[in-house]
Amino acid sequence: MSKTSLTIEKFRDGEESKYLIKSPKEIQLTLHAIAQKKLPAVIYFNDEQNFIKTTILAANANGIWLDVGPSADENTLLTGSALITFVTMYQGAKVQFTCHQIEMAIYAAHPAFYCPLPANMVRLQRRDFFRLTVPPDAHLKCLIPLKTAMPVQPSEVTIMDISVGGIALVCSEQSVNLVEGETYTDCRIELPDIGTLIATVQVKNLFEVTSPGGIVTKHAGCEFVHMDGKMGMLLQRYVSIMQSKLSGH
Repeated sequence: MSKTSLTIEKFRDGEESKYLIKSPKEIQLTLHAIAQKKLPAVIYFNDEQNFIKTTILAANANGIWLDVGPSADENTLLTGSALITFVTMYQGAKVQFTCHQIEMAIYAAHPAFYCPLPANMVRLQRRDFFRLTVPPDAHLKCLIPLKTAMPVQPSEVTIMDISVGGIALVCSEQSVNLVEGETYTDCRIELPDIGTLIATVQVKNLFEVTSPGGIVTKHAGCEFVHMDGKMGMLLQRYVSIMQSKLSGH
């Protein structure tokens, strides 16, 4: 089976909420527009081990009809899967949703898949869904002024990944005590050969990760809040340069 560029977008805990479309009418209209343009799409199933390339045939207020795959065995395996993920691109944005029920049907006298209209759908602009995993040798840090009764030096926290939307931090340092939902102003990130990024970040979620060796570290998913244009340009430049280096260009 050939590889596809329409991959499933993964999110940190709670991160996808800001990209969700929940209006049934908007979901229906978007899927109808995708059907009209016959845009290529992919359905992942069987614990994401298999996928079928497809197109949306039609969408209404109740559900969606999709092209079936060329293999009868894979079509049967898909209809027996408990979780199916649909991915496509529309107007430069990734569109993705999941469903728990898909069945064989007939559309325009031909076999088709049918599933109920999803309750919500993710729509991500390209600039939102590119996240740069920071190489360990880059040593990228975020200096966070913690709110305490006594003046202290800003705590230096390792950045695990970074995008124009936010950062993921590895809070293994003993001095770091971030609070979920808290906003931290005047955070500083030294971008090598670019400049100093100064931003306000909000901690969206905290979670623990256990390494194969049994070491537990706390990770924090953070969002940039109202970043100004100049800072945004610095960050985009850094991400673009690092992306080129990592791809060997």
